[in-house]
Amino acid sequence: MFDRNYKFYGSHAKKAVALNTNVGKTGKGLFDRLLDVYLTAPLVGFLFGTKAELNKDDGEERNIFLEQISQEKNKLELNYRTIMLLDEEYESDLDKRVDKVFRTASDNRDPSDEEHYESYVRGGVDKLYEKLIEPAKTPDDYYLLLVNFLEEFDTRYNKNIDALE
Repeated sequence: MFDRNYKFYGSHAKKAVALNTNVGKTGKGLFDRLLDVYLTAPLVGFLFGTKAELNKDDGEERNIFLEQISQEKNKLELNYRTIMLLDEEYESDLDKRVDKVFRTASDNRDPSDEEHYESYVRGGVDKLYEKLIEPAKTPDDYYLLLVNFLEEFDTRYNKNIDALE
């Protein structure tokens, strides 16, 4: 799965590029590389419960080359395995989830499992775009939106961690 170039297609290609390119006064993107979008999006998609179908309607494509993917393969594998292990809606049987994650070789994965993961990638791109790019009216809005998103994320997912301190 992480042994070839990766392509964002259609609206997800456009949104991933928007997350990666000129925002605000610095001319930098919210994400330094498309690969960073690819690393973050499945986690956001899973945590927000957002999936999306593949769409190639407008012919737009953006590549992440294997050289970059290879450098982050361990992180990408960790993302895949974490989501497949935690996604009880997709597979309710814990033993089957464990088999998919730990007992199935990465080059022998079920294509439907990979597509399920990819739906979280696309859903995460949609969610990131919705929260960080779409509402911006001025260049400074991007940073305010990022702070708001991180605060929302903290409120949703770190309240239990705070209680342990």
